[in-house]
Amino acid sequence: MTAWIKRTWFNGHVNLAMRVSSAMVLWLAGSYLANQFMLGLLALLATPSVFVSGIDLPSERGPRRLLVTVTLLGLTALGFGLLHEWQAWSLVPAFFIAAVLFGSLAAWGELWGRSSLAILVMAAMSQVGVGVVEAWQFAFAVVLSSLWISIYSGWWFRLQGDYPLRLALANCYRRLGSILASRMRWIENPELGREFDLVLGEQLWLVRRYVEVAKARGSLSNELNLAFMAVVDLQERLQAIPNPELSRKLFAEPMVLPAYKEWVKLTSRRLAQIADELITLTPIRSTHELDLGVGRLEAALQSLERSQFKQIVPYFIANAQRISRLASRAAPLYQREMSLSEPEPQWWSQWKMHFKWSSPIFRGAVRQGVLVSFTMGLMLVLELDKAYWALFSVLMVVRGGIVDTRQRAWQRIWGTFIGLALAALLLMLGVEQNLALVLALLLLPPTLSLIPVHHGYACILGTMILIMVFEYIGGLGLDVIPLRFFETVIGCVVVLLGYRYLWPQWQGGRQAQLRQQAVSSLNGYLKLILDSFYGNEVPKLELARARRFTYEQGVALTSSYEQMRQEPNYSQHKDSVELIRVYKEIQSHLNALLPVVHRSVVLTEAQSQLVDEAVWGAAKAVEQEMTLLSPQWPESLESARQALYVELEQEQPRRRGFVLYQLSMVLERYQHLHTIATSPAPSASD
Repeated sequence: MTAWIKRTWFNGHVNLAMRVSSAMVLWLAGSYLANQFMLGLLALLATPSVFVSGIDLPSERGPRRLLVTVTLLGLTALGFGLLHEWQAWSLVPAFFIAAVLFGSLAAWGELWGRSSLAILVMAAMSQVGVGVVEAWQFAFAVVLSSLWISIYSGWWFRLQGDYPLRLALANCYRRLGSILASRMRWIENPELGREFDLVLGEQLWLVRRYVEVAKARGSLSNELNLAFMAVVDLQERLQAIPNPELSRKLFAEPMVLPAYKEWVKLTSRRLAQIADELITLTPIRSTHELDLGVGRLEAALQSLERSQFKQIVPYFIANAQRISRLASRAAPLYQREMSLSEPEPQWWSQWKMHFKWSSPIFRGAVRQGVLVSFTMGLMLVLELDKAYWALFSVLMVVRGGIVDTRQRAWQRIWGTFIGLALAALLLMLGVEQNLALVLALLLLPPTLSLIPVHHGYACILGTMILIMVFEYIGGLGLDVIPLRFFETVIGCVVVLLGYRYLWPQWQGGRQAQLRQQAVSSLNGYLKLILDSFYGNEVPKLELARARRFTYEQGVALTSSYEQMRQEPNYSQHKDSVELIRVYKEIQSHLNALLPVVHRSVVLTEAQSQLVDEAVWGAAKAVEQEMTLLSPQWPESLESARQALYVELEQEQPRRRGFVLYQLSMVLERYQHLHTIATSPAPSASD
């Protein structure tokens, strides 16, 4: 029972709901004791801005970002409140200017992009307090409530042992266990696993962010640091497949398949166990339960060492041993210092570089400015009192691409409709005044827990809370229901039309740029590995960083492709999925070579010269083709490739033979990439 309670409490959604709802209830209790309950209730309108900006979560340069964001939220609440009192029509140009200026802050990174959206949300919410309290009182209360929720969250996390990092790490281990378990289906269906796992990519990004914050604060425990390095090593090992086609045949062999199934089951279960230990603050204990499983798999693989699989069997034996060791100890394969800090942004130059029409960030900011200012103007023309709900709908529906935006808009419409219908039913059954407030507070935790899960379901409960609060304030619950639904529909329709016809940024138009970036990153990774085999000193940290950037580019390609599949003219980009598959296979080959790099294997001078001419020559040819500088595959590479195959036949499968085998596979993949590149994707301007 205790273990179940701990797992429930430390569940990410439950913990989020308890953290934020308890902070809000304590804030309201303090407001009541200070005889300022109404002002305190209005100040909680800053909670969506806190949520959107992420200032309640650990982040790089956290204290400075918290101070700047909270100050901007307060100034925005004051400025837009005063403008509404002075002249409501002045809000139309004010919203446009604010959206363009703050929207362009995304040039400084994702976190600042979130802060800019939070500021616009605060500008919309500032209208609620007009005519109820003074603008300066509302702004001051907004600053205090934002600081309270952020400081309370920091205390909450520290009390639970760096909870965000533990949760992010646990999610990574669970995801890796799921990826490993899916290998059984991958043996039967080659289509599985052709793209990069977007969920794992996002979770790894969060882990790195929280590790950096913990290191800066000096609170990163040795256990969490080792678990972090181990999860990076596990991701690398699971992404390393020396020959996908041959590997599937190997693990489908009757003498290997049962042992492989058992090993996969044991390892996946162990990864889930590590996740539970992380999230429930239980010390991670080493185990030997995987030894028997990996021993059986090793014996089954060794029986095929002299068959057609001789080039990959030694590798898979070693790789299974490494994965088992990582899972057993939740510690890295080798100790090293991992530098995660990013360089300080060049604030002015980066902002100036994107403050022009050719920048997608600037065009997106202008589009957002047009949408919110048009919505504000439309509400004034229709003489609707305070357009905050329509503006809030516009800001909350907008996502990175038109596909996600369209989905979220429909979720918001039906979620609001159902929420309003349920609220109306409750009001007609006699829920009013204090009972309405109590019901709103009771709905807070489930609403907060649903926000990261599903926008439509969260809208149902969030809309009910809003109506209950209106009922508590002045018995206006039933009166505002039609208006709230109308404003929701107006906001969502404005967004859908704007994203379809105002400078649409189709993901297909990004393909040319993304492909160039991906190949450039891949070639940088390859160059470091080749330099190591040539006998040159390559810093391990530089090699790890190159592997990471290559992986992140693959995630970006996959994310773009997933959005692009539902866009107009998708048929022009059907080769994108093939490009991602080949790109991922090249990275898998390079990852498979990393253990050999760490053993300082060096090719002979003749082999180095041949590899440089064939493999590196192919890499340069693909990069040139991506930039439309090279018309065709160089004929000289064909003879170099044949010579590489001859050299490979003369080497034993282990060490240098394995290196040459993997590099020959890399060469074949690069030739495939070159074929895809000869029909380039349209540029962003298209």
